[in-house]
Amino acid sequence: MFADFGSYEQEYETWNAWADRMAKEHAARCHAASDAKHHTSRHKNTGRSSTSGVSDIPKISPRKRKLFEEKMKASQEEHRRYMEQSRREKIGLHKLQYERDCIALYKPTSCSVIGFDEVPWPHSPGTESPLREVVTEFLFGDLQPGCDTYQSYLRLQRIRWHPDRFVHRCGERLKDFDRDRILDKVKAISQILNNLHETLSVGH
Repeated sequence: MFADFGSYEQEYETWNAWADRMAKEHAARCHAASDAKHHTSRHKNTGRSSTSGVSDIPKISPRKRKLFEEKMKASQEEHRRYMEQSRREKIGLHKLQYERDCIALYKPTSCSVIGFDEVPWPHSPGTESPLREVVTEFLFGDLQPGCDTYQSYLRLQRIRWHPDRFVHRCGERLKDFDRDRILDKVKAISQILNNLHETLSVGH
């Protein structure tokens, strides 16, 4: 039994080594595109097709191919989970700063004048369009839709960005030349949040 296991490992490693070598050779050929083009043209003129790199391909048993495919699939899934975790962590960090900025903006004792760029909009800088997608991703991209945390956070955002509440808290501090632009965007964000709430209600 142990002898068979050792043979299995050796066979599996041989296949991996071959796969790595072929990947490196492929990359080298890509960097030498002009030579490859000339090589192909020469064989076309002589009526022969190139077989370089084919003769040294080892025969692959169904078992080895299945193991390789399973390994690649597991690697891809691990990478997907890593990227998803990184995305959620990035959103979480941005939201933490966003919450701090909102608290400072709505602080009752604050008397600072508010321009358009001073408002802590619920999306990353420079990503305003399309607004619905960037707001939804920024606020809820790290939350499972419909869970208790999602619903609580949505409720908080609807209160925060309600136009009447925003005007009550910040209206007197808005810069005159930015006032209409700010209020228009507040209304748009409020509508997005209300639509999310309606969608959630229909789903339940």
